[in-house]
Amino acid sequence: MRKKIQLLKPLLLSATARDTYILFFSNVATAFLGFVFTWFVARALSVSDFGVFSAVNNLALMIVPILDLGVSSALINFIASIKRGEDKKAKEYAKAGLVIRFLFFLVVSFFLVAFGRLVSNRLLASGDISLVYWVVVILIGLSLSSFVSSVLQAHKRFFSSMISDVSYSLGRVVFVLLFALLGLSLSKSLLAFALAGLVTVIVTYFVLGFDFLKTKPKKDIYFDLIKFSGWLGVNRILSSISGRADIQMLAALAGATVTGYYSVASRLAFFIAVLTSSFAAVISPRLASMGDKEKEKRFILKSVLALLGISLGIIFWVIIAKPFVLFLFGTKYLESVKVFQALALSMIPFLFTAPSVSAIIYAMKKPKIIGVFSVFQTAAILVLNYLLIPKFGAFGPTITFGITNTILLVYTWGIVWKYYR
Repeated sequence: MRKKIQLLKPLLLSATARDTYILFFSNVATAFLGFVFTWFVARALSVSDFGVFSAVNNLALMIVPILDLGVSSALINFIASIKRGEDKKAKEYAKAGLVIRFLFFLVVSFFLVAFGRLVSNRLLASGDISLVYWVVVILIGLSLSSFVSSVLQAHKRFFSSMISDVSYSLGRVVFVLLFALLGLSLSKSLLAFALAGLVTVIVTYFVLGFDFLKTKPKKDIYFDLIKFSGWLGVNRILSSISGRADIQMLAALAGATVTGYYSVASRLAFFIAVLTSSFAAVISPRLASMGDKEKEKRFILKSVLALLGISLGIIFWVIIAKPFVLFLFGTKYLESVKVFQALALSMIPFLFTAPSVSAIIYAMKKPKIIGVFSVFQTAAILVLNYLLIPKFGAFGPTITFGITNTILLVYTWGIVWKYYR
């Protein structure tokens, strides 16, 4: 037993483990604060209004990766490989990444406003066009927050990244608490979400600074980012659509009330996605900088061992789901319990794709493989949701995720196994 502990000790106390703990705490804290924010809104609003709120929230979150176009992953790849003392070049990459994101924000915002009535009716389960304007305003804070986090993680400044992420989520909670004193409504809930962007701007100044904005990146910097993020951009866009199409399609095909029930389950299951993304965010810079096949292989195997323990925790959470959900949200969300259980189990295969996808992108340097698969994945999710939601309601997306996540697991690990064998 002592020998086993001695073998595990270096793994648990390594630099990778410490960074994982920091990022894990950051993402858990962010998810928890996001959950608190959602809890206040869900308890205050009717199930139908909460369904509309969730549709607005989900659409904004769906668009953020589209604005990124895979540039965040490109920043991690280039900044992580820059030698010490070349801070200017790192700042140029950051400036170029922000410019690219800002340009696409303008384009996307134009189309949202131009087709506002259509977007509101088809995707937000409401005829109120002002909801589309809320999406645009919320996007500002969300996009800036995700950009700052990606730059800090590229520099392996995970503690600073934690401060940035947590402050944004905390800002939402503070504003929603202030509005709750006046009587929380749908519009006030959306305003609280939007105002959190101001907090992000202030925190960005302290953790990242604005010096990088003074740099003048050359064309090759922009080309580097765009070239590397090409297929990653495709993957980000399609993954965003496929990963969040559930709520928008439920709003369109099943109505606001069913969307409200599913949204509670989705909010809880989001913690599993947080675990996956935080784990991938930590191992990605290391895989990008190793350059040794044997080291990468051992590192990936250790990552899988860590994920086994996390999966057992998810199964336990599924077992105690009913009292957990009823205690937090009340009996009006009783129908959300079984939906959450099914959704959580469907996310376990996705959890185990964190090492395989990261290895393909950052160690094998083949992002095209993930980009190509995302085309199939998106098509499969849209088709399956279209067929299953009318028949199974809120359970439709859970079946879809179970099928597509399992296919992704087999596909990516098959490639990794062949490469490292």
